[in-house]
Amino acid sequence: GPADAPDGDVSVNLSWGSLTSTDATGRAPVVPRWWADRAQRKATLSAIRANLRYYAAFHLVRSPKYAAKVAIYAPVGLLRTLKRGLRWTTAEEGNWQLRQHAANTNDAYTWQSLNRTRSKEARGRWWVVIPALLVVLIGLIVAYVTDAVPWWGWYAALAVLAVVCARAGRPPDKPITDRVTNGRRFTRLTADMVRTALVSLGLPQLKEPGQVEFVHPGVHRDGPGWLARVNLPAGLEAVRVLDRRGGLSSALRLPVDQVWPTAGPDHAGQLDLWVGYQPASVMGKPVWSLAAPNAVCSVFDEHEFGTDERQRPVRTSLFARSVLIGGQPGSGKSYKAKALTTIGVLDPTCELKIAEFKGTGDFLDLEPLCSTYVVGVDDTALAAGAAILRWGLAEAERRGKLILAAKKRGEAPHGKVTPELSRKPNSGLHPVLIVIDECHELFAANPQAAEDAERLIKRARALNIIVILATQIPDKTSLPPNIVRCVTNRICLSVAGQVENDMILGTGAYKRGITGTVYRPRIDAGWGVMTGGETPVSVQSHFPTDKTQAAIVARGLALRGGKAVGVADLPMARDLLADLAEVSASNGQHWAPASAALVQRWPNAYVGVTAEALSEMARAAGVSSVDVKIAGRVAKGYRLDALRALIAKKGNPDVSA
Repeated sequence: GPADAPDGDVSVNLSWGSLTSTDATGRAPVVPRWWADRAQRKATLSAIRANLRYYAAFHLVRSPKYAAKVAIYAPVGLLRTLKRGLRWTTAEEGNWQLRQHAANTNDAYTWQSLNRTRSKEARGRWWVVIPALLVVLIGLIVAYVTDAVPWWGWYAALAVLAVVCARAGRPPDKPITDRVTNGRRFTRLTADMVRTALVSLGLPQLKEPGQVEFVHPGVHRDGPGWLARVNLPAGLEAVRVLDRRGGLSSALRLPVDQVWPTAGPDHAGQLDLWVGYQPASVMGKPVWSLAAPNAVCSVFDEHEFGTDERQRPVRTSLFARSVLIGGQPGSGKSYKAKALTTIGVLDPTCELKIAEFKGTGDFLDLEPLCSTYVVGVDDTALAAGAAILRWGLAEAERRGKLILAAKKRGEAPHGKVTPELSRKPNSGLHPVLIVIDECHELFAANPQAAEDAERLIKRARALNIIVILATQIPDKTSLPPNIVRCVTNRICLSVAGQVENDMILGTGAYKRGITGTVYRPRIDAGWGVMTGGETPVSVQSHFPTDKTQAAIVARGLALRGGKAVGVADLPMARDLLADLAEVSASNGQHWAPASAALVQRWPNAYVGVTAEALSEMARAAGVSSVDVKIAGRVAKGYRLDALRALIAKKGNPDVSA
């Protein structure tokens, strides 16, 4: 059979009947999506209940004032109503302007003619009003005499009549009830509002409201808000609208964090405009499932680490994943990484190795769970961070051999760690989560660490080693492009422009509408767009309180039996100059045989180092790359005399060849 056979039987000869059957895809749901989805239904009904409770409490507290206003305005309204009824019955409103004009011009004939017309209309109306009043009066007398209406019914009717009369008698600028909000009350997103807002942006291709085409089912409820999916005019890409989120906020007269434009799913000119019932800042965060007192995770399963703008949970697994998080200072990178790390915290088999180079201890509470924890930006911390990556390469080499043996035994059919192998006691294949926060500090100080990270990410996916990198400076020095190409999940928080956005998410992401430029630093902290799943998604990481975070850490430690998984067996830092002298021939050595000799003699310290990598490391240490003739062959390498001179200059004169 084919290597990638599709699931189920697929007929090659499709008939018209099969294409038009009820099983055809793309049909609108019978039940609205927000009602069919349990989470959205629960969120919507919860929001409605919360609003009703608030409105009831708000007006109940002010009910004495409302009663006083009704008592004052009701008599005025009753007199106004009787006066208006009398004027209608006498037909005074009909041709009074013409009668007044005739009187002003002393045209008696015309005035009498118009008055006869008025009197004729009034006679017909009196024949309607008088019988109606008699019927109502007789009905009230009969109801009172026969007790057809209970006592409370009379009071209820009187209260309703009083409220109606008060409504008619109040001044136009003085409503009876107080306003719940001072700003404009937003009740429902409409098609006209969407069209007006988009036209107001002043985009060259969008001049008329009719150019905006709504996609079925138009404006509809979606979670705790409204969703409008529209097709923009031909040639206008949705990304042009995403950058004008502030303009949409102004046009809709709503806070910015209540308006969320995203690219639509069908083509580049489709826009999804989601508007919440409330701003995200006041809507409140849903309860994090991982904060439950009985929460237990597995890196092989998908778990929630954040929510999208519609408050739907966003989940991911960690196995076979590597994550790159980038954004401006204050955009929430550390807590995005910490939310992902929580999945590993609640996996009792997961080993944690964390290095943070901000130096402020953002991950300090996780130290008891870590086999290795590094914090700071000094030389010692940078060396320890680089050692974590070297350890990861050595661990990948060791695990590769274990997987090969397991595959021969039939326990790893796809050449990957399975959940069964991972949980097997003493298998040596337990999950390892490596987190490097502010990795640009490490990569700028130690280019070899960047190469090690790239090589580790390439190899780690099948070996149950997960790497999470967070950086604020996306350029080729601090974030080598090969790392961006290798990672499976990329998360871009607030960035300044298209260049920074594409350095994190990949070339062309901005033009496809996948952009972090819509987020504001600090204000939208924790918000970012993530790729690597089925579709790009906006996600705000969970930000638990100190009490909740402490409970999560305590549970993670309890699941591990009170001690961290793994040991701090990082490779010892080597003296590169001394090691080069150790593997040198009589007059020097070429880079290729030197790199092979280093890997053979100190495999943990020089894991798979190549000739090119060794040359770069040596040049960084002050060793010149020159042509060297060894055994009749000339190639690039280093000279032993120059190496000895450099060692002597650095205070190591006793190293022998």
